[in-house]
Amino acid sequence: MKKLMVMFAVLALVSTALAQPGPGGAGGRRGMGPGMFPGFGMGGGFGLLMMPEVQKELGITEQQRQQIGQLMMEQREQMQALMQQMRDATPEQRQQLMQQAMQKWDEGIGKILQPAQKSRLRELQLQAEGASALMRADVAKELNLSEEQRKKISDIIAQYRQKQMQLWQQGRGPNADRQALMQQMQQLRQQMDKELLAVLTAQQQEQWKKMQGKPFQFPRGPGMGPGMRPGGAGGPAGGGGGPREL
Repeated sequence: MKKLMVMFAVLALVSTALAQPGPGGAGGRRGMGPGMFPGFGMGGGFGLLMMPEVQKELGITEQQRQQIGQLMMEQREQMQALMQQMRDATPEQRQQLMQQAMQKWDEGIGKILQPAQKSRLRELQLQAEGASALMRADVAKELNLSEEQRKKISDIIAQYRQKQMQLWQQGRGPNADRQALMQQMQQLRQQMDKELLAVLTAQQQEQWKKMQGKPFQFPRGPGMGPGMRPGGAGGPAGGGGGPREL
């Protein structure tokens, strides 16, 4: 199960690297926004569903837990084959393969969860993704974002993604201060969320808050510092304060 989670994480990282937002677009269905393991909330909240706290919040039954585990096992070989295909694929083909993998996971999870559970899971996904979820096509559509707003959001995320990469480069090495790096990432995350939310109208900001539902406190994961999704302090306060990379 852990091995499959790593596969999904690697695929998400590869997809994000290839899916830099272009001008004027809110990207694909999962517009990979800033976040530790960007897209780890992909595929029906894959990463979130592995958290006992989230399972409790959703009221996952033992039968559902077993079904989710079985679904993961069934997809293991598919993930291995997908990673092999992505090595020789073009960026466009890799993006398509990744979307197909996420769709299959969505379909599988959709057959396991009850409607209320799926609705709450989506709220938790939006909380975990923070304001970078504004890049998602479904979110942009629900908020009725204009083309001008979508372009501004795309530009802001591209700008902060570059800043984040620079921080990661500076923080590499055996003598790197990981705690200081996490604090810098948190500050960068908060700055980005503030700029992204400023693009929305007052009505859209209110709608965005409603879309996230009741605030949820995400657990801190091993090696995940403050502001690193999904291991930091969660909650949709302004769409920011939680876990995840930029």
